Amino acid sequence: MPNRDNATVLDLVLERLAAHTEYPQVELVVVDDGSSDGSREILQRWRTAKRFTGEFHVVEHSHTAGGVVDALNAGLAVARGELVVQLDADASIETPGWLPRMVSLFTSDDRIGVVTARVVMDTGELQACGIEVVGPEGYHDRGAEITEPASRRTSHHAVRRFRETEWPACDELAEVDGAMGACMMYRREAALAVGGYDRGFAPVWLDDLDLSIAMRRAGFKVFYLPDVRVVHHLGKRARPDDVQPPPSRAQKAAVEVRHRAASALPRPIHGRLVHMLGWDRGPRPYRRQVAGHYRHWREKWGWDILNPDLVAIQRRWGPTEICWKSNPEMRRAGEEILAAFNSAAGGDCARSGPGRAPAR
Repeated sequence: MPNRDNATVLDLVLERLAAHTEYPQVELVVVDDGSSDGSREILQRWRTAKRFTGEFHVVEHSHTAGGVVDALNAGLAVARGELVVQLDADASIETPGWLPRMVSLFTSDDRIGVVTARVVMDTGELQACGIEVVGPEGYHDRGAEITEPASRRTSHHAVRRFRETEWPACDELAEVDGAMGACMMYRREAALAVGGYDRGFAPVWLDDLDLSIAMRRAGFKVFYLPDVRVVHHLGKRARPDDVQPPPSRAQKAAVEVRHRAASALPRPIHGRLVHMLGWDRGPRPYRRQVAGHYRHWREKWGWDILNPDLVAIQRRWGPTEICWKSNPEMRRAGEEILAAFNSAAGGDCARSGPGRAPAR
């Protein structure tokens, strides 16, 4: 768990984690990236109180330009468990017994390399049910709908978001392209073998997706587990990442306005309205940083993350799990994994194919 200046929400996150974590052998490694808001005192208090099941380690770093990415690599270096779960210090685990659930899916088949959870924003909107990245619409959170024309996109934030009840596929177990790091399980040795978290995405953003795609390149699969629910407390952050401020009360109110507009207007008109009002764009420093990440992705993986050339991707990555959707054998293998796990779980988890559309 990387942390920097999350004192306003850190106690809540640790309370939920302590209450809902049940596992015989577990350690929590929190890497503090130069907090100055009292976070370190909160972490030391928790370590001293020994309220967390298992071991509680605090690694104190001076803040560097590497930010979250350096903190994640530092945590990965000192973690001793066979399996690692990346968590966010502003995202609370809301599911009792979440860890055995994730371990159960992860260890059900050796071909599984990453398991990701359901992430909901504190506005009530779905943030991600896994990530879509290799497809005609390009990179976007699974559970959101792009509002810019495919092949002419400019921002992964230009999306329409839904509440959980508006997107039934969020309740279904599924194979997905990539994972969100608010709650993402992987095997430690496999992560180290692919190079850990790429500093090209420092200080933050896309590092989690990049790691999960690197796992696919190495031959592993990525799955979304709806049974584990995480709430991302974006509205409680004091300083989330140096460039993007937390949502204000007015911005939270705008979420409700957007939902009403989305219900009342046809999709093309709603998309143009969102873009015209700037609802799909962040602050200028944020846009500059993300644009740099888009460039790094293109240099590293060979395609535009927002407007992918699927023929070129197939030519370069076709034999790998990156192109699982277009490979019948790989898709069938994923379906077999899901079916076997679903059967072992007593049919509690439904299956969902790639690209399942939200309910209208």
